Parts: sequence; C-alpha cells; structure tokens
Amino acid sequence: MKVSAFGSLAAFMAVLLFPPYALAQSSTKLEQPKVTIAVGGITSQVDKLAYALALNKGFFKDEGLEIESVDFGSGLKGLQAMVGGSADVTQGAYEHTVRMQAKGVELTAFALFARYPGNGLGVLKDRSAEIKTIADLKGKKIGISAPGSGSHIFIGRIFQKAGIKIDDAIYIAIGNGPAAIAAARKGGELDAVVQFDPNLTELDSKGDIKILADSRTGEGTKEVYGGNYLANGLFAKAAWVKANPNTVQALTNAMVRAQQWMRKSSIDEIIAAVPRDYYESNPRTYRLSVEKNLPSFLWDGIGTLEASKNVLESISIFEPDLKNAKIDLSRTFTNEFTERALKKYP
Repeated sequence: MKVSAFGSLAAFMAVLLFPPYALAQSSTKLEQPKVTIAVGGITSQVDKLAYALALNKGFFKDEGLEIESVDFGSGLKGLQAMVGGSADVTQGAYEHTVRMQAKGVELTAFALFARYPGNGLGVLKDRSAEIKTIADLKGKKIGISAPGSGSHIFIGRIFQKAGIKIDDAIYIAIGNGPAAIAAARKGGELDAVVQFDPNLTELDSKGDIKILADSRTGEGTKEVYGGNYLANGLFAKAAWVKANPNTVQALTNAMVRAQQWMRKSSIDEIIAAVPRDYYESNPRTYRLSVEKNLPSFLWDGIGTLEASKNVLESISIFEPDLKNAKIDLSRTFTNEFTERALKKYP
C-alpha cells in the first residue's frame, strides 16, 4: 500500500511540475517521422530564410524527420492544403491561426521565427511624380500577392493609419516571385506594389520603385502596425499538435537550431548555406536582402500576447467581425516547444 501511495504521489507531482506536452517528451520516438509541410509563399523569399536553412542544412533530418516541403506559392493555398488534410503543417503567416479560430478551426503556431512582417510599399517610378504620399494612392491600382494576404493587410493597415478607406484603391494580384517583378516593370496597369524581399530590394535597388512604407525594420513595423508583431512560423491543427508532441518538438528543435546558427553566422556563410538558385540570378540583390532582413527574425522564437493582439487588430481591418468574435489568442500559439528547444540549442 505504501508503494502504491508513493507511486500515485509521484504521478500527481509530475502533472503539476511539467506542462502537458512535456510529459510526452520522456520518449524520443517520433509519432510521425514523415511530415508534409505546405509553404505559404515562395520558399526563396528572405522572410522564410530560417525554414530554408533548416531544410538545406539537414537540421530536420538530424531530428529524425523526413520532410516533404511543398511550395504552394501563396499563404492561403498553403493554409487550405493543411486544413484540407493534404499537408500536416503550414509554414506561413501567424495571422491564419487567429482568423481560423474565429471560424471554428483551432490552429496552433509552435515555431515562430519572424517578428517584422517584411512588406514594403513601393510607387512605380513613372508614377512617383504624382504619388508622393499615402493619400495620393486613392483610386490607384496596387499590386499585391493575393487578396487577403499579408501584403493586402499591410496596405490596409497603412490606409487605416492615413484615414483612407480600404476600398479607395484597386488591388491586383501579382504573386510574389519573378512574375511580380515583371508586372512591376511592365507598368501600365499598376501604380504601386507591395512586395517582400528579395523582390523589394531588387525593384528598389534598380530604381523601379520609390518606397513609401517599409515593415522590414522595427521602426517601420511600429509605424504601420502599432508595435510588436508575430509574422511567420510553423503551425498546424491544434489536435495534430496535441497528438504528435514529440514530432512537433523535433520540428521546433530544427527551426530553433536554424535560427541560432543564422544569428551567429556571417551573411556570406548564410548565403552559402541556401540553395544556389535562390541567389544565382542576382547575388548582389540577394545579399542586400539578407542583410536588410536579419533584424526581422525573432531570435528567441518566443511569442507574446501583445504582438498577437496587433495581428488581430490588423486583420480586423478586412474582417470587422473578428473584433466581436470570441478569440482566445493564448490558444493560437505556444512557446512550450521553443523553450525546450532553446535548452538544447542555446
């Protein structure tokens, strides 16, 4: 009887002392060694650098994972793939976890790695004489990656700050990759564009655009979004995270290791560690992009409610019903896996 009582006490103390996911970590066996990750956007975008490094340097493999990384070209398509069941995890904008909770779909972000959104608004060079302020964009045509995307939210937030109605401009989907650069240089149909790097740096450095707003820096992010932000990370259905804690820990370990490696490495070392096709068409532009975006990474990977509230405020511009929706932001992300990963990769 004494042994039984002691065993019950030990079990009770374990529940008190360790968080829910931590108990599963007593076993290193992965529940799902093969994981399909839907990439929301173009893999070579600089804001996805930590993920690209984890893949290319074999950090996922070192954790016992076999990753099938599928580039869907847009955040919405990547989200749909995961929610629909054709992918296990999405690498994309944190904002989706907030939006989907309001629709009854519980998603959890577990490996956050970007604190600045990284968008930039640029006026095309042949329109710069007539468009000198945000107010001058009323009635103009603005190229964004896709409707409802981070680039769309970015311009919406800018308009809100300037006291302009969201519908006072015309939005045209131009994507994120080389096609977006071609659309900007073609002109004619567009007056301005919102892009990420390396596209933004490419257009800016060649004089194709004049930048009016920039969220690649802390100052720019605060100006547009009002403060700290949660921009990018890995997320999955909450039920999947709960059912696969060891697998989620392995994924997070790889991402944290990539961030720590990147934080301690030179720009040349970072560029040498990504696939050659990311930069071979224009090495100088890619290097400038990496240099400009390094401050945007969330080095410790720890999310805060303050930052998540700014995300909710931003996406509510396009979805006003979110302001009245019962959203528990504390359930949209977890720091548990990152905190343990930081002990392994300090």
